[in-house]
Amino acid sequence: MTYHTTLDQAADAAASAAGVYGSWNAERRRDLLHACADAVDAARAELVALAGTETGLTEARLDGEVTRTTGQLRLYGDHVAAGRHLSHRSSPGAALGGADVYTVDVPLGPVAVFAASNFPFAFGVPGGDTASALAAGCPVVVKGHPAQPRLSRRIAEILSAAVAGAGAPEGTFGFLDAESTDGDPNKLSIELVQHPAIKAVGFTGSFGGGRALMDAAAARPEPIPVYAEMGSVNPVFVLPGAIADQAAREKWAATLAGAVTGSAGQLCTKPGVVFVPESADGEALGDLTGALIGDNGPIPMLTDGMAAAHRRWQEQITGAGADAERAGKPFAAQISAKDFAGDYREEHFGPATVIVRADPAEYPALADSMEGQLTATIIADDASDSDREAARTLLPSLVAKAGRVVWNSVPTGVAVVEAMQHGGPWPATSASWSTSVGTEAIRRFIRPVALQGVPADLVG
Repeated sequence: MTYHTTLDQAADAAASAAGVYGSWNAERRRDLLHACADAVDAARAELVALAGTETGLTEARLDGEVTRTTGQLRLYGDHVAAGRHLSHRSSPGAALGGADVYTVDVPLGPVAVFAASNFPFAFGVPGGDTASALAAGCPVVVKGHPAQPRLSRRIAEILSAAVAGAGAPEGTFGFLDAESTDGDPNKLSIELVQHPAIKAVGFTGSFGGGRALMDAAAARPEPIPVYAEMGSVNPVFVLPGAIADQAAREKWAATLAGAVTGSAGQLCTKPGVVFVPESADGEALGDLTGALIGDNGPIPMLTDGMAAAHRRWQEQITGAGADAERAGKPFAAQISAKDFAGDYREEHFGPATVIVRADPAEYPALADSMEGQLTATIIADDASDSDREAARTLLPSLVAKAGRVVWNSVPTGVAVVEAMQHGGPWPATSASWSTSVGTEAIRRFIRPVALQGVPADLVG
């Protein structure tokens, strides 16, 4: 099997494959996903080296991401083989005339997947959207990210061979890059979403990109769902008891600084806003965190454009930016709660954060004033009754605003497990009830059908 290089070829082939691949039993889909994982693992050294040249990310980070990606492929395969993705709903004799009603789940059809730049494996060509769509029984047409053209094409070659080796029909896996439509990735993206063969979309990226795809999907004669994860500022709320002594302040300052600068701050779960108590301890934590962040030299970023955007933000805040073209100088802006407005509330990709000094009694109101988030975090002293009471008051606001609430940790680690929810209210995502990480991601690409009185032996 060779991947297709034009939009019509890839989409039409996916449409032709949908019926056959969608009828595969779950065990065959599991074997295909395992074969994909094995193929990526076998090429690990080559892929990590190639990714390093195109992303600037460290070998350790990339190697760990390959492990996460292949584990995700196998987990999703095992999940569907066990039937854990299915509705399992039945109502014997419930319908008019005493007919049985039971639900079956069917694949939506070909899914357009948009690879992200900041996770070239876990959210890239072989990432969660590809894995969950294939697990659901849907062919995929993956658009590689223009920031990693060689890596994307090489992974596509590997997956194409693995999918063919598993016996899947031609078109089960399709790949497109920026060269597929006159070198214009934006034009290609819109045309892919608007192609009549495509029945759903998986996207991780900017708000502007996600909204453009949503608008294109809604304007089709047959609108289709777009599952877009578009980022957030992931607020962290530090309670007084957690930083009452110097050792605790040093611990949390180092932890927060590491979360802000890790992977050059190019994570959708980076803590972009940290609320600290308006007190001597809070000020000390803010100063130490800012100093630890600023002590780092410029860090290579994924693209020149991302580095330039980071420099513009830094120059706006500090009046100076890094000299290197594709690097970002880490920094922290410190403000009071009354100044928390405008750009300070926006996501800024790169190694920077905003530290906000506020009365902890204001935390719930500040949380309520924010837009939807992927995550929200509470840092507290477990043994402090006052911290626990403050957290009890704050939690309802965070649950209302975020898809994941973190206690005494940082939000940058997203575990690929059944209970994970990587999503959140608008504008963090386009579908707050869905997740792009964890086994529940598979259900984005299937739809339930109620069968009323239909003999079970007639259903394949």
